[in-house]
Amino acid sequence: MIRDYLILLSWLCVAQGKIGYFWHITDIHYDPKYATQGNAASMCWNTRNAIDGGRLRLDRKLAGKFGDYSCDSPWALIESAARAMRSKHGDIEFVLWTGDALTRNADMSAELRLQCLRNLTELLHRTFKGQFVFPALGHEDTGLNYTQLAYVWQSWLPPEAVDTFVKAGYYTIEQRSKKYRIVFLNTNLWLNPVDNRMPHRTGSSTVDNTQDPFGQWLWFQSVLENARKKRETVYIVGHTPPGVDDHESGAVALNERHNTKYLQVVRLYSDIIRGQFFGHWHSDTFRVIYSDTGLPVSWIMMAPSVTPSTSGGPNNPGLRLYEFETNSGQILDYTQYYLNLPEANSIGKANWIVEYSLLDYYELQEISPITLHDLADRFTQSNDYAFVRYYAANTVSLPREVEQIWGCGGPLNGVCALHHYCTVTRLNPESYRECYSSYAYALASTGPSTVRLYYALHLLVLLICAKVLNDR
Repeated sequence: MIRDYLILLSWLCVAQGKIGYFWHITDIHYDPKYATQGNAASMCWNTRNAIDGGRLRLDRKLAGKFGDYSCDSPWALIESAARAMRSKHGDIEFVLWTGDALTRNADMSAELRLQCLRNLTELLHRTFKGQFVFPALGHEDTGLNYTQLAYVWQSWLPPEAVDTFVKAGYYTIEQRSKKYRIVFLNTNLWLNPVDNRMPHRTGSSTVDNTQDPFGQWLWFQSVLENARKKRETVYIVGHTPPGVDDHESGAVALNERHNTKYLQVVRLYSDIIRGQFFGHWHSDTFRVIYSDTGLPVSWIMMAPSVTPSTSGGPNNPGLRLYEFETNSGQILDYTQYYLNLPEANSIGKANWIVEYSLLDYYELQEISPITLHDLADRFTQSNDYAFVRYYAANTVSLPREVEQIWGCGGPLNGVCALHHYCTVTRLNPESYRECYSSYAYALASTGPSTVRLYYALHLLVLLICAKVLNDR
C-alpha cells in the first residue's frame, strides 16, 4: 500500500513537469577499411571470425553493405543509424555519445584516426543541427591528445567544460534552468594498466598510476558535493562501467581499487544521482548498486553498441532513446531500437525498428533501484519470463542461427542465468565471484536444501530454450 502510494505520488509530481528525450549511442567502432568487394575475413580491419577456435565462421560469404557480425561498423551502417535517430525522434534535448568511436586497431595512424573522428563528428553535427552531442572518451579513442579532441568537439562543449577536458578528458555540463547536471568521466584513467592505452597528458603517452589519476576523483566528488548544495540532480556518464562483463564470465575492466571507490562514491551521493549511463560491453544490460546494508540505492544502464562485433560474441546494432522529466532529470522510460543486420544486407535497406520499451517489456511500473533489483531477482524464478526477455535483448535480438552458436558462450544452462544475475547485482569483482561460486555449488549439490533452486533454474533453462525457438 505504502509503495503504491509513493509510486503514484512520484507519477503525479513527474506529470507536472516537461517531458524530454535524449539519445544514447555507444561503441560505434568505425572501420574505414570495411569494403563489400570481398569476404568479411579480409575486407575489414578488425576481423573477429575466428574467435574461440572458429565457432563463428562468417567469412564464407561476402561482406554485407551494412556490416558483418565479424567486423566493426562500415560507414553505411553509421549513416543509417544517424538517419534513424533523426527520423525516429529528432526533437531531443541532447545526445550522449559514450566512446569507442573508432575501430579496435592500434595500427591506424594518428592522422587517420583524427580524420575518422572528424567525419563522425560532422555526421552528428548534420544530424542534430542546433543540438548538443556530449561525448565521453572510450579506451579505443586513442592516438589523439585532449587538445585535439577538444578542438574537434568545441562547438558542443562550453568553455568551462573545455577547461577540464583539455587537462584530462573529463567535464561537467550544468543545466542551470532545469536543476540537473551531467558529469562526464574519463574512465580510461581508472582502467587496469594493461587495458589503459589512452594518452593522458597533452602530447604524452605516459600513464599516471597514482590513487587519483589526474585529479579526477577529487574533481568528481567536488562536483557531486556542489550539486548537492545547489539541490541539483545528476547524471553520470562514462564509457567503462564498474563490475563484471556479462559476456565473459569474471572479466573486469576497471582497476579494482577504482572500481571499489566508484561504488563508494555512488552510495554516498545516491540521493542526487538520477541515472548512470555507460557502454563498453556492447550488450544490452543494467546494474544495481546497493548500500552497505544491502538496500538498492542506484542503477546503471549500459546501452548496446552500434558495431555488431565484439570479443564476447556478436550483437545486432542498437540505438537507445530515453524519456525523462526535464526539470528533475527523472528517467521515465527508454525505447530500444535495433537493426536486423542480415535482413538489412539482404534487402539493401537499413530498417531500424523498435525492439522494446523498458517498462512494457519487463512489466515495470517505474525505473528505480528497487524495481530493477526486483527485475534481477526474477531472473532466477522459474515461473517468470523476465530472464527469457532479458537474454533476448542482451544480444539485441540476434538471429536464431547465430544465437544457437553463441548462447551464453555455449549451450544454454542454469549457469547462464546465474552468471547474468550475479553480474547485474554484484559490481565488486570479489562479490561477483562469491555470488557465482556459492550458487554454482548449490546447483551442483544434491542436498535437500538445494533441490528447489536446482529445479527452478533447470525449468528456467527449458523455458528459455522453448521461448527462443518459438520466437525466432
